[in-house]
Parts: sequence; structure tokens; C-alpha cells
Amino acid sequence: MSEDIDLLAHGHGWPIAYSREKDFERGRGVEVNWEVRERLMLGYLESHIANVCCVVAVGHDPEEAERLIADVETKLPNRVIDTTDILLGIQDDSDPRKLAKSLVQAGFGAPITFDEQFFKAFEEASTAHPIHNVRSIAITSIAYVEWPEFIPVLRTIESTDPNENVRARATLVRRAYEAAEH
Repeated sequence: MSEDIDLLAHGHGWPIAYSREKDFERGRGVEVNWEVRERLMLGYLESHIANVCCVVAVGHDPEEAERLIADVETKLPNRVIDTTDILLGIQDDSDPRKLAKSLVQAGFGAPITFDEQFFKAFEEASTAHPIHNVRSIAITSIAYVEWPEFIPVLRTIESTDPNENVRARATLVRRAYEAAEH
């Protein structure tokens, strides 16, 4: 998708406002933002955890940003995963690898406003999944969702999860949430 979105942006003459390749513990992530016009940006974010990406529009006028995303979806057909399918993916824990990828997709694609079904699925994966790596990926994915309802869940994980790395990840995400509130 990175090549497709880059060609789309280049074709429209949108200059790159920000670009950064990230090198995390495993793999790489990429973040690129194009200035569509003053106060309207199109962003591409590629996960370093799974082979998934997302495209977002951010602007002063939320309706204009929504129109930009709808236009991108039209110009890149069959590239966007439906919210219903994303939710189904995070509710199926039969395959841990598939669930981990679905959690990253859900972090990118969850609704902007609180959604009980997404919340419950993230809460279950981050607190009760038997594989600590899946719990850790769930917590990392929660960072993208940015719902304050997750703060108590993260605090619980910090004090109760049996894995030190999972507890540390919960602390990092909780602190990021709290810093964003100020």
C-alpha cells in the first residue's frame, strides 16, 4: 500500500510534510504525512509489529478530512478493511498470530469515539490472553485507539500481569495516555 499511496500523493502534487522510518526492536515502521492543503494532511502509518498499515486524514475541518479519506478509498479500491471485519478479527482468538495482526489492524481502524465491542475485545486480549506476546501487542495497539476508558485497564495490567515486559508496556502506554490528556 505504501507505493500506492505515495503514487496517489505524488500524482496530486502533495508535498511530503513529514517522513520518518522507525526501527523498533523488530522490523521497521514508516510514517509519512503529505500536505494536501493548508490545515489538511494525509498520513500513512505502517506497523512495525505486523504487516498492516493505515491511512488517516487530519485537518481543521473534520468533514473535509472525511471527504479526503473517502476519496482515497475510491481511488484505491479493495485496499480498506471494513470495521465489521476488523472487529471480527479481534474477537477470534483461535490463532494467536492472526489475532496479533488483527489487534494491530484494530488499533489503526477502531472508531474515533468509544465503542463497547472494540473495548471489550481489546480488554480481553490485553488482560486474559494466555500468550504474553499477544497481550503485549494488544497493549501496544491500544495506544493508537486513545480512549481514556483504557487507563484503568492499563493500571490493572501494570499491577497484575505475570510478565514483566507486559507490565512495562502497559506503563508506557498509560503514561502516553496521561501525557496526551494534559
